[in-house]
Amino acid sequence: MSNLVPVFYEHLSKMEEKQLACGVILAACKTLTKESMELIKQDLGTSSGDGSEIALHYAYDKNKQLFGILLEGQKLSNTHFYALRVKDYLQEHKLLAGSLLIASFPESSRSSGQMLMRMIQEMREPGAHGEIKIYEQNPAQREEPASILLVNHDETVNEFLSIYFQRKGYLVTVANDGMDGMEKYQEVAPDLVITDLNLPILNGYQLMEKIKHISASMSKIMVLTDKRLEEDVQKSFAMGASDYITKPFSPVELEARVKRLIS
Repeated sequence: MSNLVPVFYEHLSKMEEKQLACGVILAACKTLTKESMELIKQDLGTSSGDGSEIALHYAYDKNKQLFGILLEGQKLSNTHFYALRVKDYLQEHKLLAGSLLIASFPESSRSSGQMLMRMIQEMREPGAHGEIKIYEQNPAQREEPASILLVNHDETVNEFLSIYFQRKGYLVTVANDGMDGMEKYQEVAPDLVITDLNLPILNGYQLMEKIKHISASMSKIMVLTDKRLEEDVQKSFAMGASDYITKPFSPVELEARVKRLIS
């Protein structure tokens, strides 16, 4: 069964590049087989309910037990209307296991990738059975501080940067190794990852590769390391890093580069 995140992220990225709207419906759902997924696709079809045809993409994550539908070109109002139909269908076939969460890019978020990841996080919280919740994380409506994930095995560096950026108004999450960094990344979906290359368990390159695999350009990545070789710089940029800073570093310069990347 296909994993929901990479399947939906690929479609959302294409819609974002084209600057087109895209609706997303997530539903807590009982275990679905390939046969039941095909039946759902056949029964729900491609009609929006008002007679018009829309492009729909379905996916199911068996580990999270999340069923998702992506609606190309649909704003939040149309997505909500279609979610009513989805809810009725899942309840009728005794497949619904909790609540539904809906959103639409770009109405609900400036980043389609972050919208998807944070919707999945929100679905971890139990909701009333059959409730249709609306995801609300629009920076235009509610100013929220940017989030940074620090991944470094040096506790002194983590403590210093954590305090420094928190005082500047950022939300800061700290991870001490690459594996912890990957887990925290999936939990908080940060705007920026600042990582060292020398990390236990998973090194910085492996961490960047995993981030790239699950979310491509969703978060910016900055490398902060004592490695100065040209091959390390080139490899980091090739693996998706947006900036590369060597130690020792100036906190003022670091903050300026962070602002540039997040803005």
